[in-house]
Amino acid sequence: MRLFRGLIVLVLCPLAGCSWLGSQGPKPLQVSTAVLRPEQFRELGDYVATLEAVNQVQLAALADGRVVELPVEEGQQVEQGEVLLRLSSNERQAELIQAQAELSRRRADLAAVQADLERDQRSFERHSYLAKEGAVNELELDSYRASFLASQAKLDANEDLVEAAEASLGVARTRLDHKTVRAPISGQVSDLSVKLGDVVKERDPFTSIVRNDRLYTQITIPATMAERTTPGLPVWLLDPTNGTELAQGELKFVDPDVKVATQGLLAKAEFGNPGNRLRSGMRVRTLVGFGSSQQLAVPFDAVIRSAGQSFVYVIGPARELSAKQRQHFSELKDDTPVAIKRAVTLGPLQNSCYPVLSGLNAGDQLISSHLLSLRQGTAVKAKASSPEVPICRPLR
Repeated sequence: MRLFRGLIVLVLCPLAGCSWLGSQGPKPLQVSTAVLRPEQFRELGDYVATLEAVNQVQLAALADGRVVELPVEEGQQVEQGEVLLRLSSNERQAELIQAQAELSRRRADLAAVQADLERDQRSFERHSYLAKEGAVNELELDSYRASFLASQAKLDANEDLVEAAEASLGVARTRLDHKTVRAPISGQVSDLSVKLGDVVKERDPFTSIVRNDRLYTQITIPATMAERTTPGLPVWLLDPTNGTELAQGELKFVDPDVKVATQGLLAKAEFGNPGNRLRSGMRVRTLVGFGSSQQLAVPFDAVIRSAGQSFVYVIGPARELSAKQRQHFSELKDDTPVAIKRAVTLGPLQNSCYPVLSGLNAGDQLISSHLLSLRQGTAVKAKASSPEVPICRPLR
């Protein structure tokens, strides 16, 4: 029985820190550490916005009619000028033929009048010479002058009629062209709301052409940030589900006025889309960088959260423990390195690190491993290979 009790004591004493077993104390836990130092953090505005294509055109026919040709499909890539839709155009073709005939007639009349004018001009010039020689009297010369002037007036009138006929032909061609809808830009055909045989009304939209190579967002920024919101500020698009960076751009436009209803400032940012990962209409998180500052940085994996509060462990001497805490570690010397739990206030996570708002000081030795094995006062030893600075990703 005495032997059994002795075994129990031998097992429990290392856990309780029995000083009479030796002066070495408990074996310290080896941990990775990071010496706190300032890192660069951006001051970011976090907003939700919808992507829109810079080049997106809604299409509608400029005339009424029945669809007789629909050579494209939804999602098809088309080039600028390509036919998208044709409407029945018999009456417009008849108008065009009539206008062409009228123009031909007017041009023929003009040619005849020009021939008459040339003849009258030659006669007038010849009789003017004869009048100078005394071979023709003034009354006869006046007759030739009147014929010449009349032919000139008739030519001017016929030229006006030709111009009017050309204008009518242009109108007829335009009216016929309105029966055909062509792609105004290169891009992808959106949803088609018509099919062959449908009757469409003038100016009723039936599809859109979208180019996703350049996109923009409209961001509503609080009026309190108006003075700091200027074109050129960096902007990042993030996937709202996992925070993955999708694209980077900059503010291109900032409205000079604050919207009364929202007390927000409208700003627009443009983004390239070389990998075609983005689509017009996507909802995205939009981060606007208003500036940057130096703040102490804590790596993400060194933070513990409990009951809404953030904590970290730092290495400090056992003397920093309270008297009540030292009761559980009576074998510790004052200068023994131990884990000390500190409550901290942190800013938003950026690039795998949190900016420290309060609770830590530059030079504190932060513990970044074995967090689940630690408790207040655990004897620790920093690994020789521990990094000297927090590992943060490059500044976004």
